Amino acid sequence: MSSSRRIPYAAHGAFEFPLGLALMASPFLLGADPAGTVVAVALGVLIAGVALTSVGGPRGSAIPLSAHESYDQVLALGGVGGAVALALVGQAPVAVAVLVCSLALLALSAATRYSGR
Repeated sequence: MSSSRRIPYAAHGAFEFPLGLALMASPFLLGADPAGTVVAVALGVLIAGVALTSVGGPRGSAIPLSAHESYDQVLALGGVGGAVALALVGQAPVAVAVLVCSLALLALSAATRYSGR
């Protein structure tokens, strides 16, 4: 375990869930076209859904910690790709929002201690 991983897994979802909600709201606040809205809302729903799996009740996480880490990384990298696609079709404001949220998720994943302790 790296010393740079300072965020405990128990707090990870508390940061991740609002990130997904903010991403879902962004196309409506930015006046995005349907393509931008679909990408941002779909990615936001997936991020918020994965965040909810970190709260599994008395038995811990609802999914294995390694799976959660992999989902976070895949969603972050997919979001970067989605941001590039949105920028190419002229949806710059929502592309920036998706890129910022994706990079924030990647940073959160890199800073999280994926262990039961």
